Amino acid sequence: MTRLRHAINGAMYTVLPDGLVKVENNGLVGVFDRDGKHHSGDLTYADPHMLVWLAGPQLSDDIESGRKHRG
Repeated sequence: MTRLRHAINGAMYTVLPDGLVKVENNGLVGVFDRDGKHHSGDLTYADPHMLVWLAGPQLSDDIESGRKHRG
C-alpha cells in the first residue's frame, strides 16, 4: 500500500485496495475518494492535493520506465 505523511500537519495518508484514501490525524481517522468526498470516519477534512496525488490517475509503468531511459 502507498503511504505518505503530510509535510505540514503530519497526517498519514494511505491508499486502500479499493482506491480510497485513509487519513489518520491526531487520533481521528477518515476515508475519502480522490475528489475529497468523505466516505466514513470522524475525520471529515483531508488535503485535496494529497488525495489527488495518491489516488488520482497514475502514470503507467511503460511511461515511467521510458522516462528513466531517456537520459
